[in-house]
Amino acid sequence: MLSDVLCSYCLRSRSETGRLVASPLAAICRQCAQGALDLFASTPSEEDVDGPVLPWSTLDDDTLLARLPQVASAGQQVEAHLATWVQAARDRDISWARIGTALGMTRQSAWERFTNP
Repeated sequence: MLSDVLCSYCLRSRSETGRLVASPLAAICRQCAQGALDLFASTPSEEDVDGPVLPWSTLDDDTLLARLPQVASAGQQVEAHLATWVQAARDRDISWARIGTALGMTRQSAWERFTNP
C-alpha cells in the first residue's frame, strides 16, 4: 500500500515524489512541505485575508478533468487508511457499537462497512 500513497496536496504518487511524511489524515511530499514552510515564512498578503486559492480555480478544463482520477484515488487511500484504524480498534476488542458511535453511524453500519466479505 505504501507505493500507492499520494501526496494529499499535489496528488502526485510516492513514485513521483520520493519520500512522503504521513500522518493519520494526510501525506505530504518534500516539495509541498517546502512550499508550506516558504508560505509560513513570508509576510502575509491581502490574498491571505481572502483565504486560500482553490486548487481548481487556476486549472484549465482538461487539467481539471485529468486530476479527477487522482482525487478519487486519494479518497480510496483515505478509506483504506480508515479501515486500518478500524481494524486496530477491533484488534483491541473495541465493540462495533463504540466504533460506530465514534464514526457517527450505527453498530450495524460500521460492521457492514468494515467487515471483509
